[in-house]
Amino acid sequence: MSLDQLKREVASLSSKEQAALIAYALHLRYAGDPDYRREVADRLNDSDKAHWLTPQEFERRLDNA
Repeated sequence: MSLDQLKREVASLSSKEQAALIAYALHLRYAGDPDYRREVADRLNDSDKAHWLTPQEFERRLDNA
Protein backbone atom coordinates (compact mmCIF):
# COMPACT_ATOMS: atom_id res chain seq x y z
CA MET A 1 0.00 0.00 0.00
CA SER A 2 1.39 3.42 -0.94
CA LEU A 3 1.59 6.42 1.36
CA ASP A 4 -1.11 8.16 -0.68
CA GLN A 5 -3.41 5.15 -0.23
CA LEU A 6 -2.73 5.16 3.50
CA LYS A 7 -3.53 8.87 3.70
CA ARG A 8 -6.85 8.34 1.93
CA GLU A 9 -7.72 5.44 4.23
CA VAL A 10 -6.84 7.46 7.34
CA ALA A 11 -8.95 10.38 6.10
CA SER A 12 -11.95 8.05 5.87
CA LEU A 13 -11.62 6.92 9.51
CA SER A 14 -13.74 8.36 12.29
CA SER A 15 -12.06 10.86 14.62
CA LYS A 16 -11.95 8.18 17.33
CA GLU A 17 -10.23 5.75 14.95
CA GLN A 18 -7.81 8.45 13.83
CA ALA A 19 -6.92 9.20 17.46
CA ALA A 20 -6.24 5.51 18.08
CA LEU A 21 -4.06 5.38 14.96
CA ILE A 22 -2.11 8.46 16.06
CA ALA A 23 -1.48 6.88 19.46
CA TYR A 24 -0.29 3.68 17.78
CA ALA A 25 2.00 5.56 15.37
CA LEU A 26 3.56 7.50 18.25
CA HIS A 27 4.03 4.26 20.16
CA LEU A 28 5.88 2.78 17.19
CA ARG A 29 8.00 5.88 16.72
CA TYR A 30 9.19 6.06 20.32
CA ALA A 31 9.05 2.43 21.47
CA GLY A 32 12.79 1.93 21.15
CA ASP A 33 13.88 5.28 22.61
CA PRO A 34 14.83 4.80 26.28
CA ASP A 35 15.28 8.54 26.88
CA TYR A 36 11.78 9.29 25.63
CA ARG A 37 10.30 6.44 27.68
CA ARG A 38 12.08 7.74 30.79
CA GLU A 39 10.80 11.30 30.19
CA VAL A 40 7.23 10.05 29.73
CA ALA A 41 7.46 7.97 32.91
CA ASP A 42 8.81 10.97 34.83
CA ARG A 43 5.98 13.17 33.56
CA LEU A 44 3.32 10.58 34.34
CA ASN A 45 4.68 10.22 37.85
CA ASP A 46 4.89 14.00 38.46
CA SER A 47 2.58 14.73 41.39
CA ASP A 48 3.12 18.52 41.28
CA LYS A 49 -0.21 19.88 40.04
CA ALA A 50 1.51 23.07 38.90
CA HIS A 51 3.00 21.01 36.07
CA TRP A 52 -0.34 19.52 34.96
CA LEU A 53 -2.36 20.75 31.99
CA THR A 54 -6.09 21.12 31.84
CA PRO A 55 -7.73 19.21 28.98
CA GLN A 56 -8.39 22.57 27.28
CA GLU A 57 -4.74 23.66 27.56
CA PHE A 58 -3.60 20.28 26.26
CA GLU A 59 -5.87 20.58 23.21
CA ARG A 60 -4.74 24.19 22.62
CA ARG A 61 -1.09 23.14 22.65
CA LEU A 62 -1.82 20.16 20.44
CA ASP A 63 -3.58 22.41 17.91
CA ASN A 64 -0.59 24.78 17.88
CA ALA A 65 2.01 22.05 17.47
